[in-house]
Amino acid sequence: MIPFDTLQDQAKLWSYQSDRLLTDTEVQWIHEQLGPFLEEWAAHGTKLKAYGEVMNHAHLILAVDESAHNASGCSIDTSVRFIKQLEKELGISFFNRLKMLTLSDGQFKYVDYADLDRLPEETIVFNNTVSNVGEFKNFWKSPVKKIISQQ
Repeated sequence: MIPFDTLQDQAKLWSYQSDRLLTDTEVQWIHEQLGPFLEEWAAHGTKLKAYGEVMNHAHLILAVDESAHNASGCSIDTSVRFIKQLEKELGISFFNRLKMLTLSDGQFKYVDYADLDRLPEETIVFNNTVSNVGEFKNFWKSPVKKIISQQ
């Protein structure tokens, strides 16, 4: 696994959010699965320079340095199968985009996407539609007012 700070802003990134907060034991178990997956993750037989991390006990972040080799459709399918296997083992979903994780007063809370406009403007929302490291750095954590204005 490569360090996150070595990834250029245009590096491809995926943010998968669990439908509930993960326990410490689950986070540790995911990390145990993640290391070997990233070591073997390849596109057309070429190993990818990849990064992975669980953040906030809710987000599984995968990123690929495509300056060396692009992630292909097959390699992306492989990562989705990996995520689906984690879901199966843990009894969770990483693909429910209708629930948003928010942060307000130091507390994480899931809310329905349709209810974002009811939150205080300073509430932080995790934007899982980011698609590269630059967007992740700048827009992954955004005030709800910014998310609503983009709808």
